[in-house]
Amino acid sequence: MPAEETGRKGEHQNIARATQVIEIISKSGPNGLRMTDVTEQSGLGGATVHRLLAGLTAHGLLDQDPVTNRYLVGLKMVSWTASALSRYGLAPFADESLERLCKATADTVYLSYRSGFDSVCVDRREGSFPIKTLTLALGDHRPLGVGAGSLALLAFQPEAEREAVMMKDSERRATYGFDRQYLEDKVTETRERGYSLNDGKLISGMSGIGAPVLRNDGTAVAALSIAAISSRLEGNRLDEISWVLRDEARELATRASGILDAELVKRHSFRRKN
Repeated sequence: MPAEETGRKGEHQNIARATQVIEIISKSGPNGLRMTDVTEQSGLGGATVHRLLAGLTAHGLLDQDPVTNRYLVGLKMVSWTASALSRYGLAPFADESLERLCKATADTVYLSYRSGFDSVCVDRREGSFPIKTLTLALGDHRPLGVGAGSLALLAFQPEAEREAVMMKDSERRATYGFDRQYLEDKVTETRERGYSLNDGKLISGMSGIGAPVLRNDGTAVAALSIAAISSRLEGNRLDEISWVLRDEARELATRASGILDAELVKRHSFRRKN
């Protein structure tokens, strides 16, 4: 067999094996599988399975549960289907809320989803106020808890998941000046208020406020947030905007109630680009 064809066969074999592993894990349900389970079901050697799992996890195609060490399909892989899912997902329902918030506040409005241990900016609308606070671009990732929308997402996750995030990402959060005690205090504050407030912690002179979009079980699927110069998120204006923002988040959850609990589309349906 010519060397070129041999090389192609090897590449195809690697893809086939990776696909096989992902397919096996995708059928395992929400609890995932151990490496020994994958080895048994795939018929591949233990060293091969170990290498595949490590590579797929490193690239975000699989996630490994930090408590059970079981493997699950990674949310990054789901995000690749965004263009197909957008017609069914949350994004089309969010357009009205984003536009209304943008007009009502004249500030920058964001829509964020959770992706593993990160918050991902999936939409941004710029208001008419001349001083822009463009702290996130479409597709930007931040550790959960860092930033107003990201904090709203973290605060309204189940307790066990919040604890896993706290334990997992301390080093990344530290680069933003967030230690565990600070984040725990902010999570408590956010849950009590019903909205998050970043009062210039990330960028001096710029603040943000975020509200979770909740499923029926109280888990945040997405977050709406507003960023502005700090003087525009103080006193009475902060109170007014917090009510407007929470009302839009609740209305969005109501409009999209039919799909918020659906698998796949509940977090990863990016706004369709024109």
